[in-house]
Amino acid sequence: APSPAQVIVTTPGELRVGGGPYTVPISVANASRVSTVSLSVAFNPAVLRVRTVQEGSFMRQGGIAVSFSQQVSGGRVDITLTRTGDQAGASGAGLLAAIMFETIAAGSSNLTLSGVATTPQGSIVPLLFAPASVSVK
Repeated sequence: APSPAQVIVTTPGELRVGGGPYTVPISVANASRVSTVSLSVAFNPAVLRVRTVQEGSFMRQGGIAVSFSQQVSGGRVDITLTRTGDQAGASGAGLLAAIMFETIAAGSSNLTLSGVATTPQGSIVPLLFAPASVSVK
């Protein structure tokens, strides 16, 4: 079985109310032949608000066009990236997406990731998610 790809959320050091916005990159490492990725990021909407979600460069390897969609509802961001007409998949490490958060109140928020990835043939690519949290002062 392939070893799982790691999906990593990098949190800014310290967030302040009224500061920011703060960019939180979501990257992948040890990926193999990824053609589609769907991710959900849960957060505390009493502390953070999403301003924008940007596509990263990882899925565009080899000049393949990528369909990127994102939806924010309450304390959740859903992100889907699909390489169109892909035969090879994207491998290695790189940036999947970045979420720009605004702070709305002091407190803390876990950033809980879940999701699924597949190869061009539709096989599941196992993913490992590292937990992350932020504290807003």
